[in-house]
Amino acid sequence: MYKRVFTKLLFLILFCLVLSGCLTSEFKQYFFKINADGSGSGIITFINIVSEEDEGENVSNTDFDELINSYINGTSFEDANQNFNVISKELIEENGMLNGQVEFTFDNFQEIGFYQYNSSEHAPIMFYLGSLSETLESTDGDYLGGYTDEEEGIPMIVWAPGTTEFTFKTVVKDEMSNAHTLLNHYNLWLEINK
Repeated sequence: MYKRVFTKLLFLILFCLVLSGCLTSEFKQYFFKINADGSGSGIITFINIVSEEDEGENVSNTDFDELINSYINGTSFEDANQNFNVISKELIEENGMLNGQVEFTFDNFQEIGFYQYNSSEHAPIMFYLGSLSETLESTDGDYLGGYTDEEEGIPMIVWAPGTTEFTFKTVVKDEMSNAHTLLNHYNLWLEINK
């Protein structure tokens, strides 16, 4: 059972680790809502999408093309997250940053990284963060792991039985000195595609 959950979680993480080679985001905000039957919906917001330099070179043009063609207009997110039924994908300018948002539904919360012992309504609901190369910044649940390398614990968020809405935010890239904003590329793309 654990192996199946972690394997399915890995597919979610493929996209969430990094959008692609040099394409990444500074933060990610996760929101999930689970229905009584185990199905549900979610939103992942990629906050401040940027292009990292590749061996000292600015590759933001290539990365923006990949963002549009592979993720927004393509199926890279869907391919990496086959248990999500994607409703919408969009880019948004907010607070001077380029953000991306993916809305989706799912058939079973235990197929997207959540776990509940014996699917009992009396058991807490957990989400394992261990295979993310992200650092938890905040959550509305209880985090069992440490926030730094010095703190020990299990990298898992736990919510009380009966919880139906779940949020957490992670830091994807904390060192931004070699990152280039894609906001100008996005604004130019919007102008061209009016």
